[in-house]
Amino acid sequence: MEDFSAISSFVRVVEAKSFRAAAAQLGMTPSGVSRAVSRLEEHIGVRLLFRSTRALNLTDDGESFYRRCKDILADLGEAVESLGYARTKPRGKLRVAMNVSIGRAGLIPNLADFEARYPDIRLELAMSERNIGLIEEGIDCAIRMGELEDSNLVARKLGYFSNVLCASPAYLARHGTPTCLDDLKQHQCINYVYPTSGRAYQWQFDSPNGPVTLDVDAHLLINDGESVIQAAMAGLGIIQVPHWLAAGPIGHGKLQVIMEDTISAGSPVWIVYPQKKHLSARVHAFIDWIQEVFRRDNLPACRRAAKDEARASALVESVRTNAADKVLPRREPVEA
Repeated sequence: MEDFSAISSFVRVVEAKSFRAAAAQLGMTPSGVSRAVSRLEEHIGVRLLFRSTRALNLTDDGESFYRRCKDILADLGEAVESLGYARTKPRGKLRVAMNVSIGRAGLIPNLADFEARYPDIRLELAMSERNIGLIEEGIDCAIRMGELEDSNLVARKLGYFSNVLCASPAYLARHGTPTCLDDLKQHQCINYVYPTSGRAYQWQFDSPNGPVTLDVDAHLLINDGESVIQAAMAGLGIIQVPHWLAAGPIGHGKLQVIMEDTISAGSPVWIVYPQKKHLSARVHAFIDWIQEVFRRDNLPACRRAAKDEARASALVESVRTNAADKVLPRREPVEA
């Protein structure tokens, strides 16, 4: 078969449920569409459709062939999009799944930037506390936390959450600022409870002796991550939260990072998507964008400042070393 026009006509007829409707969508005559499908049947030697004046039904072979053809055309479209990714604007519907807290606190506050960059992408967010099946539910890609189960999905690591302790300035003004882990026993703490298991989240810290895990005696337990952040903003206590999810309130001064020396690298964060030969331009665009957002918002300002200072010191030292290593040309004495 020299091209995909006959296959495209067949798929459109099945989905439109009539030759006339398919012809209108394809800009062809009904007889032209009918002839294309007939040529396809003749070429493969199999009857695909039962035709009558009242109904149009798939044969058993036609049903199987239709499913394969639909996938082939989708792959072809994605291949074309992938080749044109660098030159064309991504467009069309993009379905992205994620945990509710990540969606509300980490993604939605940044979506104005995404829509400004990609106005032709129609984004559909599927937010749930369970891991949604991507293939089963037609999801293009998903953001997931923690260790991944074995699957047929492709996984790309965004990084690790930077877990920070924070509280509202009003709470710290009333109760003081803790400076070590033992001080937390004297403070009101708010903790997250996993809605699927009812288990309370264990706080994680970095210390001179290595990572420390702490079971917190919280006075308030909440099974929604965004609500944990809201409770802290209301002055109800201290929380530990991934900086990425609280970057907005921290940046606006509604929450203040405390005990900066205990900031820990928590769970890994991934972008996952079904195995395909070609990724659509829409998925490419989202992956590039979410990586940029995560790099920007995940690292607390104190760590960014230390990182920038270390980079600047290394640069200065490199310049000094290079200058010392240079051999200056010998200058001949000048006769008076």
